[in-house]
Amino acid sequence: MATTPLAFALLILTAHQLGEVLCDDEYPTITLPQGTLKGKKVTPENLSPYYSFLGIPYAKPPLGNLRFKAPVPAGPWNGTLEALQEGNMCKQPPNVFGRASQSEEDCLFLNVYTPELPGSGPLRPVMVWIHGGGFLAGSGNREKQGPQYLLDKGIVYVSLNYRLGVFGFLSTEDEVVPGNAGMKDQVLALRWIQQNIAAFGGDPDQVTIFGQSAGGDSVHYHMLSPMSKGLFHGVIAQSGGSSRALAIARKPRENAFLVGKALGYTGESSQELIDFLRNVSSDELLSTAVTTVNVEDEFRLLQIFHELPCVEPVIEGETGFITEDPLTLLEEGKFHKVPFLTGVTLTEGLLLLSMGVFKTHRTWEEIDKDFVKTIKPELRICGDESCGDAMVPKIRSFYLGDQPLSNNPDTLQSFIDMCTDLSFADGVLHEVKTMSSLSSAPVYFYQFSYDGGLVDSIPALANFTRPTHSDDLGYIFDFGIQVADDSLDAKVRSRMVTMWTNFVKAGNPTPEVTEDIPAWLPYTNNATNYMDIGSQLVLKKDYHKERMDFWDDLYSLK
Repeated sequence: MATTPLAFALLILTAHQLGEVLCDDEYPTITLPQGTLKGKKVTPENLSPYYSFLGIPYAKPPLGNLRFKAPVPAGPWNGTLEALQEGNMCKQPPNVFGRASQSEEDCLFLNVYTPELPGSGPLRPVMVWIHGGGFLAGSGNREKQGPQYLLDKGIVYVSLNYRLGVFGFLSTEDEVVPGNAGMKDQVLALRWIQQNIAAFGGDPDQVTIFGQSAGGDSVHYHMLSPMSKGLFHGVIAQSGGSSRALAIARKPRENAFLVGKALGYTGESSQELIDFLRNVSSDELLSTAVTTVNVEDEFRLLQIFHELPCVEPVIEGETGFITEDPLTLLEEGKFHKVPFLTGVTLTEGLLLLSMGVFKTHRTWEEIDKDFVKTIKPELRICGDESCGDAMVPKIRSFYLGDQPLSNNPDTLQSFIDMCTDLSFADGVLHEVKTMSSLSSAPVYFYQFSYDGGLVDSIPALANFTRPTHSDDLGYIFDFGIQVADDSLDAKVRSRMVTMWTNFVKAGNPTPEVTEDIPAWLPYTNNATNYMDIGSQLVLKKDYHKERMDFWDDLYSLK
């Protein structure tokens, strides 16, 4: 994978020079070092036309002996590759998050969308979308992630698939399978973008990675990883970050051997286990992995997320993706100092009810009885058997007082607030505070509080305060919901798209203040600014101060 600076510069220059357009503007071709791609022109209603190049392989199929291994760059193809439809989604359970999923192991593809084909004009800024889905589901395919609004702002947009679940995140915590194959897929895709994006009119020196949920975790991990250095120049993390307990595997080796045992392997050898698992069908491996739970995870609200990014062992002669605890890296300032924009939705915690309580069919009385076991694994510092035993009762007292858990709306709203802070807001704000104090690059923080009609992630819980997890995505992407141009939904979407793309272009979401968009000032220790994105944009200070002070005090006593 190593490339000298001179060779790398020549490769980018060559990729830019090789971009070409056929006389038939409807199906243009672009020539890369790997071969020629045939794309297509798309003309959406009421928006500018753009060009798409879909299903581009950036790695060899991770099959056979390549299962669980770090990705291998794709080789050249013969003839012209028709990049007219998206590639396979990565292997995942069907109907996760209410979506049907046709998926395969052969899935390492990316998609490039550009508003203009390369010519004499300047290269355009690039946004690279890393999808969410708990590191278990989702894809970079268009689905509900239509990029038209971003393209209309002059952005080159790239989305990608990466291996999920047991295929992307199984680890034996040694040199056999150190782990994080799915994160290394993302790194390889980012390297491909650096080498090839100029041929599509994109600027490799102006790349912003952005993602939501597990995608937000991912982009923040890239800020910490030595493998990702120099591959991006700005980061947007929505409802995610590496400080969340939901973003890291605590006992990956134990999880790997539990899966092996459930499938019939009873030994203790890492190599034998992996050899055994490589001979198991993908369907059987997947179905076993998602139903195999270790004792610590048995009581968690979200039990379906087992294989996650992990701290890799240090292996001589190799660069790992993450080889130290993410919190330690963060607090020691060992992160890439680039502009950073991050935030949460108003009631993220609704996710833990919809995907937790209602999916596992546990009663409120059962959760109440096992409250410590349920909440302790979500603490961002909890890594041993006793951690959190004294903290959880304080959390319960702060949010719930002496009220038992029940269907009482007030009690449930307090529980939702607790889950919002426990699993999202506390970790994200900790990252904001730490990074703003250790980096000269600006850090921007937001709360998305607009309860609109462009997305309804959890309709079954519509009686509770919204918006919740993922509701912000409808105001960046095209979800296929039509609204009048003068509607409030359309105005909120226009503001968000403008701020997000401004950040990509200038490292600042509001380089120019308008009547509709006020100045969004960075977060600092002396000015705890955050933008409240509601029906209006309002710059505020001290995000939920009483609640966040509680968490600061709680963790200071650990």
